[in-house]
Amino acid sequence: MKKLLLMAMMGLFACGRMAAQIETDPVFPTAGPNDSVTIVYDAGLGNGALAGVSPVFVHTGVITNLSTSPTDWRHVTTTWGVTNDPDAAMVSLGNNRWRKRYHIRNFYAVPANETVLRLAFVFRNGSGSIVGRAADGSDMFVEVYGPGAGLVAQFLQPTANALVVNANDVVQVNAAASSPATLTLFDNGVQVAQTTGTSLQHALVAGASGDHLVRIVADNGNATVADTFYYVSSPTPTVQNAPAGTLDGITYPTATSARLKLFAPNKSHVFVLGDFNDWTPSTAYLMNRTVDGNSWWLDIPGLTAGQTYAFQYWVDASIKIADPYSEIVLDPSNDTWVPNVTYPNRPAYPTGKTTGIVSVLEPGRAPYAWQNNSFAAPAKADLVIYELLLRDFIARHDYETLLDTLSYLDRLGINCIHLMPVNEFEGNISWGYNPSFHMALDKYYGTREALKAFIDECHGRGISVVLDVVYNHAFSQSPLCQLYWDPVLFRPTPDNPWLNPEARHPFNVGYDFNHESPATRNFIDRVMRHWIQEFRVDGFRFDLSKGFTQTNSGGDVGLWGQYDASRITNIRRIADVCWAADNDFYVILEHFADNWEEIELSNYGCMIWGNANCTYNQATMGFGAGPCNWDFNYGVNYQARGWQNAHLIGYMESHDEERLMFKNLTYGNAAGNYNIQTLGTALGRQELAACLFFTIPGPKMLWQFGELGYDKTIELCADGVTVNSGCRTDPKPILWNYANVPLRRKLYNVYRALIELKTSHPTFETTNFTVSAGNVFKTVTLDGATMDAVALGNFGVTA
Repeated sequence: MKKLLLMAMMGLFACGRMAAQIETDPVFPTAGPNDSVTIVYDAGLGNGALAGVSPVFVHTGVITNLSTSPTDWRHVTTTWGVTNDPDAAMVSLGNNRWRKRYHIRNFYAVPANETVLRLAFVFRNGSGSIVGRAADGSDMFVEVYGPGAGLVAQFLQPTANALVVNANDVVQVNAAASSPATLTLFDNGVQVAQTTGTSLQHALVAGASGDHLVRIVADNGNATVADTFYYVSSPTPTVQNAPAGTLDGITYPTATSARLKLFAPNKSHVFVLGDFNDWTPSTAYLMNRTVDGNSWWLDIPGLTAGQTYAFQYWVDASIKIADPYSEIVLDPSNDTWVPNVTYPNRPAYPTGKTTGIVSVLEPGRAPYAWQNNSFAAPAKADLVIYELLLRDFIARHDYETLLDTLSYLDRLGINCIHLMPVNEFEGNISWGYNPSFHMALDKYYGTREALKAFIDECHGRGISVVLDVVYNHAFSQSPLCQLYWDPVLFRPTPDNPWLNPEARHPFNVGYDFNHESPATRNFIDRVMRHWIQEFRVDGFRFDLSKGFTQTNSGGDVGLWGQYDASRITNIRRIADVCWAADNDFYVILEHFADNWEEIELSNYGCMIWGNANCTYNQATMGFGAGPCNWDFNYGVNYQARGWQNAHLIGYMESHDEERLMFKNLTYGNAAGNYNIQTLGTALGRQELAACLFFTIPGPKMLWQFGELGYDKTIELCADGVTVNSGCRTDPKPILWNYANVPLRRKLYNVYRALIELKTSHPTFETTNFTVSAGNVFKTVTLDGATMDAVALGNFGVTA
């Protein structure tokens, strides 16, 4: 097998092969009736997580001819997290090396009619809290050779199929054959060593600058076989600026070419590896360096229009990354779980060619034909926003099905749909606030064309579309992390152009963007323009916008929320970029900062979330005292905050809050025969709250299925039974059957009627109104130009 082992040699770097830090005896294991194998695992190599850990346990299975994918393990006999599992126990050899010997077919209990192709491994400590994997975090595999494989030759060292070296560097070569043969070593066709037997070792002196193909040829008189690796000697990038106007990322000068540009200061060289060069580094695919030394670019000619090509950047021969500005990426771990019906004709991952996430080129891609080209977004004060998590809204969790469901929302009367993050995030089952590629769509929700068709149809119905975007942070799969990464501290290095090594504020997740950095600003600007121009979205809801600062508040929540002039400057700059692309664009902030700061941002044209969950829930449960006052004025009434503009987006529920109905049914008050914990009464309380919510002037938001009285707790786990605070982001039951329950349908109709009032009558835009909500009896009084209105309700539990 060809092992992943980076050689610690000055001037020598390697592009890893598929196998990991495992040695086997025999070198070419077979799975015949009498065949055993000894594996030796070096815990100090790969990700090094288990270095110094004792004892170490193996978790292993096999890839067979019946596996459904290259990573579909079968016949796993070891049990995760069990320390007394004899199948998982390994023997220490000292110096971080661990041994396990077994008979392949018996150990895995592989049926006789099934062919073993590979052994699959990860390693763990006793509990499984520490896991040893390959250097890129992937599983490790060992090739198994069939009984009729015959003569096999293979390089054992170097442990990579491609290297970058300097001329005259020494490359230690160790080659093996499965049976005695004449072994001959060639460098670019020139013989450099020869021996007879089953192994050849040689100190290869790297040749002159350029591309080199090294071959080991084994000849036993009956058969001749070979193995190869490549090295590039003394790569010297051409120093030349990209053509004027070249954007970072991927652009297409013609239908048969692509131009790639990567911002990566302080790097020595960058190769492009891809389907177009069989994933082999060569001087023809060495990227040009710009005169300032900060960026790298290369034209890829000779592509076929309409065909897709996977590729990566190989930076300093030590880092392989996808393009940070990718529109489509391929993930070998997570894509296999995306149904074909959700993302048809997904490009194939280059299995066996590389590891990690790859980008996709699409030369000659046909543009989407927009049908609705004159959409005018609703006025800010009139917005009724429906927040929606595609995963938990429809079982198919795709845009095509959401488009088919659009009539339900259209009938409700909302005029804006807020999609929780749809850009590529880590894993598949997520709220999406763990972004890895900010400009790529996550395939779990469908294709780019399907999202455009959905937005197009929304515009045809007068409905705007807002995307939830995450520019406070990135997660570790992001190329922005990986390009400048400290593997020991597992965080960005101090010279990372985009990310802070440590977050500058509380409640951060992932890795915190430095919003004062020009690199961050360029990245975010490019990404925002893409979504606005390519997808015609009407607004962004900026997650955790209070984090858009370099003011270091550490863990002090109070300090973080104080007035921050630098944060205002950063947000105004971001808003200006959006409005330059679309002057009616909605800039919506999840902010929750000092009121004077929010006044400035509101006056500048931003809209800001107003959380009234606790106050409305106190009212719907029928309690006055509790964790919050039940006067919901401050959460939904912009005038109560001293604001001039109706830019406060009030909401009773959002994805972050507990459901009102859950608390009504669980904790609701009672008096006599009036009991809020009964379904009909609890739903009636929601009607009452809606009457004193939608009638207050200013934009409003509802969280999916609130119009049907959704009542499952936010802490419900994925099994649908267990309730645990760690299950907040787990999938929740999709209960469309609620629409058929008369009492719930009545709530829907009340919402519908109130939304129609709000969006149809100018009275509900008036600036001359009062909200009295400080006691049981609450009122909204509106003085309009042609009509006055009063909404009133008794939130007590007695008449």
